[in-house]
Amino acid sequence: MYISLNEFLALAKKYQVLGAPTQALLDEMRRGNFRVCDEVRLGNLLEFLNDLKYVHGCSEEVHNMAAAVERVLIQSSSEDEQTVVAEKWVPERGFPGATLWIQREDSKWTVSPVPREGICVGKRVGDLETGKWLERPLALLVEKK
Repeated sequence: MYISLNEFLALAKKYQVLGAPTQALLDEMRRGNFRVCDEVRLGNLLEFLNDLKYVHGCSEEVHNMAAAVERVLIQSSSEDEQTVVAEKWVPERGFPGATLWIQREDSKWTVSPVPREGICVGKRVGDLETGKWLERPLALLVEKK
């Protein structure tokens, strides 16, 4: 893949701006032992790796590093800052109704603190008093057939 001189200089400038701490983070991620640091540095690194994917084409190492940084960035993002994006009623055995579950932006679910449909969608997770977040809604007390 050929890039123009201007594209190369822009990429080099971005790499220079990342600095030694980001290079150290990248090296630690390659070795597999790193601590989550500030999201700004991770975001800058992800942006640089995405630009590098364009230059390297189908380089598996660059794609894997970009995917790893993206996963770490998603995991480190503040749960309280996410918003509720969906609601789902899950039936319960022995009750006339069902339990309302809410889903946040990272696809995790919890029982809604307010049992009225549409009351939580669009609200910030930090504004709601919710319990444990799970990978999927659980059919509470429902018999398996």
